[in-house]
Amino acid sequence: MSFIDSIVTYGKKALGFVTGDSIGGTLARTALLGYALNRVLKSANKGNDQPDPGTEIIIDPDTEHSVPVLYGTAYVPGKITDAYLEPGNKNMWICLTLCEKTGNLINGTASAITFNEVYIDNFRLGFKSDGVTVDNIFDDNGNSSNVWSGLIKVYPFFGNSTTPTIIQGNSAQNSLNAYDLMPHWTSTDTMNDLVFCLIKFTYNKKQKLTTVGKDIKFKLSNTMTKPGDVINDYLQNTRYGAGVPSGEIEIT
Repeated sequence: MSFIDSIVTYGKKALGFVTGDSIGGTLARTALLGYALNRVLKSANKGNDQPDPGTEIIIDPDTEHSVPVLYGTAYVPGKITDAYLEPGNKNMWICLTLCEKTGNLINGTASAITFNEVYIDNFRLGFKSDGVTVDNIFDDNGNSSNVWSGLIKVYPFFGNSTTPTIIQGNSAQNSLNAYDLMPHWTSTDTMNDLVFCLIKFTYNKKQKLTTVGKDIKFKLSNTMTKPGDVINDYLQNTRYGAGVPSGEIEIT
């Protein structure tokens, strides 16, 4: 079996699924956060001798939702903005847009956003030595399991498709561009000024990995935390803020 049994058709419903050149500059302003998933396979079927009929789930697109701006530390839900099912129907790629890349602090230092933790269905992910392949998952009590070991790969990016970043606590990270990872992307899929993540799921019914996860979230931290820096950034930014010229702002 494969993801094709779980997702018979996906995407392209009322602007809910975006691909190709439409990703990038457009997403830097407004994310098309809709995504249609048809016939998601139930992993609860325990009988191998009975075909799993699946269940149908359709999520209406939300074209009104803007990309959030993050200051300080917060848990950010991942919003699927693109997806690709590889030939053979075993590997599903998704792109999750998380937040905007913020500007400089008042002292001129560029702000930075780090990936602290990644959660899928309320399980915190632990990684192998490469920093991207899931090794263990942990519940709230610290109990661990290797049920998804090797079946999920996580590739975080900060700012655009050519700036891979590390997940804190790991000694290694991905070094490839996002458009070299996402099978149907090209160098025009820049994802400029965005913090985002690519995740690759490998279908495995035995290990209960038959969907892309109902709840994916990230613990992110921005070095911009002081009220003055936050207000100044939001006032001046022309992408997500008020766009007030610096000469009209008096900093004391």
